[in-house]
Amino acid sequence: MNRLQKRRYPSKRVYIIDLFATICAFFIAMYIRYRAEVLDWTEIIGGFYMNIFVIVILIQIGILLAYDATKQPIFLSDPIEIFVQTFKSKMFSLCVLILYLYLTMKAEMVSRIVVTALTIFSFLLDYAFRLIYRKYYNASHPFNADIKVIHLRAPFPSDRQLISMLADTEESEVPEVLIHQKGATDEEIKRVTEAAIRSGVRVYSTLDNLGYEVKEGIATTVSGYLAIPLAIRKKKYNLFGVHFSVCRTEEAVLHVIRHIGELSGKYICFSNVHTSVMAKESADYRRVLNGAAFVFPDGNPIVTRQQSRGFIGAERVAGPDFMDHMFRDTKDGKITHYFYGASQKTLDALKENLEKKYPGIVIKGMYSPPFRELTDEEKEADIKRINEANADIVWIGLGAPKQENWMASHEDKIHGVMMGVGAGFDFHAGTIKRAPVWVQKIGFEWLYRLFQDPGRLIKRYAITNAKYFFYLLLEKLK
Repeated sequence: MNRLQKRRYPSKRVYIIDLFATICAFFIAMYIRYRAEVLDWTEIIGGFYMNIFVIVILIQIGILLAYDATKQPIFLSDPIEIFVQTFKSKMFSLCVLILYLYLTMKAEMVSRIVVTALTIFSFLLDYAFRLIYRKYYNASHPFNADIKVIHLRAPFPSDRQLISMLADTEESEVPEVLIHQKGATDEEIKRVTEAAIRSGVRVYSTLDNLGYEVKEGIATTVSGYLAIPLAIRKKKYNLFGVHFSVCRTEEAVLHVIRHIGELSGKYICFSNVHTSVMAKESADYRRVLNGAAFVFPDGNPIVTRQQSRGFIGAERVAGPDFMDHMFRDTKDGKITHYFYGASQKTLDALKENLEKKYPGIVIKGMYSPPFRELTDEEKEADIKRINEANADIVWIGLGAPKQENWMASHEDKIHGVMMGVGAGFDFHAGTIKRAPVWVQKIGFEWLYRLFQDPGRLIKRYAITNAKYFFYLLLEKLK
């Protein structure tokens, strides 16, 4: 979604909601502080606290314009993302207010109860108002409305079978059905659609664009039309010399599917804070990352910086998420897979899980290389083994930076596009449990991983995260 599209959402109304929440919170805070005393509102309105009230409103307006304006609209965000965005906004507002009070030497004049209550109620009211307005807005938007559906897949049923299936929707006031058109002819779709309409059903149809079945998370409104991007944008975001692509996960998957032939022999990287710091400190590793066809941001701090720099639609493209979308979109068997890396136990579990969760997926082969330096003969044997499998995608699970260096050294030697996904093998195999979605969304997946393997990860996260923020500070001071 570009800037023009973003302005089409009623963001000004959201700003009014935020300011109204702040005003309500201010008077609630004042009442809590002075409810036991004789409250002279005329004195307060004309006195010191009115001064503070104006400052709080100005701070909130500044944050709305400078911070919230760069974030994804609440109409496209889920409750967890709205919670995080609102919390960050209020915490930043509190910090600015405290800084102002100390710089103007008025800190001793303000009640701590007022400041605390103002912050808490401003957050709670703002979050509640945003959720209410989001629900109101999305309820009037047909693409976001919750509907009762029946998925009809080819081969489509006869008219009699269809009527029998529709009978289950009678408890709904307006029965609705989704026509899933993949694998069906225009005549079949027309027949089923007309039969459903005659039964008094409201009919929806899935979208198909150049052979791609449009999935959730990729369609957007452009000039009144529902559209999907057909390629990843060329403009990239530079962090520590690494050129990150900007896109949503499903956009990245669609691009790879549509350009699978052109990408054969090339490689794709998923870089997080840890590997970005490694690239900052190693010119060789930085060249390896930039030699990839794409470097996707596998870290919320990186995506946050992309969004703050005006890249609307920027999203974390994590290796495991990319795998999930790709597996789901290639269940028709037209694109095949090979897995290189991890232990044999992990590969066995991975194969079993994938075939169960994504029926129809074609796995051409799996191989667990020895956990040591390979001889030249073994390296050649691996290349031959992978190429003889003739898979379209070769997933590499060797861990960073080994997998990126391996892919770079095998560029144009491997038949198929290589993807370095690290722990993605273990997540999909179930040998390592991934953080819940809400933990991922608030940016604490790294903490969840830390609790799983503190001995190995605590040093890495402590040192790497400190270096990351230090290097960011140095760049700002340049």
